[in-house]
Amino acid sequence: MNILYVILASYVSAGVAMVVLFFAYRSAAAQPYLISDNAHRSKSDRELYQLAAINMLFSVTLIFGILFGLSEWIYYEHAVPLWRHFLEALTVILIYDFGYYFMHRYPFHEWEILRGVHAVHHAARNPRVIDAMLLHPIEAAMGLCLFFGTIALVGGIHIVTLGVLFSTYTAFNVLNHAGVDAPTFPFKTLGVLARKHDRHHHSMRSGNYASITPLPDLIFGTVE
Repeated sequence: MNILYVILASYVSAGVAMVVLFFAYRSAAAQPYLISDNAHRSKSDRELYQLAAINMLFSVTLIFGILFGLSEWIYYEHAVPLWRHFLEALTVILIYDFGYYFMHRYPFHEWEILRGVHAVHHAARNPRVIDAMLLHPIEAAMGLCLFFGTIALVGGIHIVTLGVLFSTYTAFNVLNHAGVDAPTFPFKTLGVLARKHDRHHHSMRSGNYASITPLPDLIFGTVE
């Protein structure tokens, strides 16, 4: 597998989700399932799309720089047994999710040091999918460095596992901001994630700090 396929797969998965949701927001059939009537942003549409474009360009540049410049620490390509793929994926998810929890809860929320940086993302009180891109470049860099740093910490992972994890990572960042809570499986499961993150956006003092799993919030009592 070529590393370009990993990048392409992640952006295709996120892109498909975003396109589907953009049409859903305009569909009469989807209106009953929207968590809020609008995003209630404190920024204009022009500011929103400008920041989203800057963040997307910055993120793509950083991703390419990491995956091509630091490849020997991030992934390998020799064959490994199936159990190792699962073990690598589980280890990375758990380490990353707890790392993100503490980064999100303390520097971005409870401490003042980066609260202003994270406030850019909280400009949407009831986020929609485009708000996944509404990030200060510092926050975007910290999130990506945490993700790839976690992978480097465990000694690198197989390129196929990297493809699955990075696609999951990008898709979750989009779906957390879907703003839709549909009643049927699997949309109901995704709707629970979106509703929890919607509540998180209501205040800089809200809970639900974890990214992929609810485990850190359950352990530390910050589920809302």
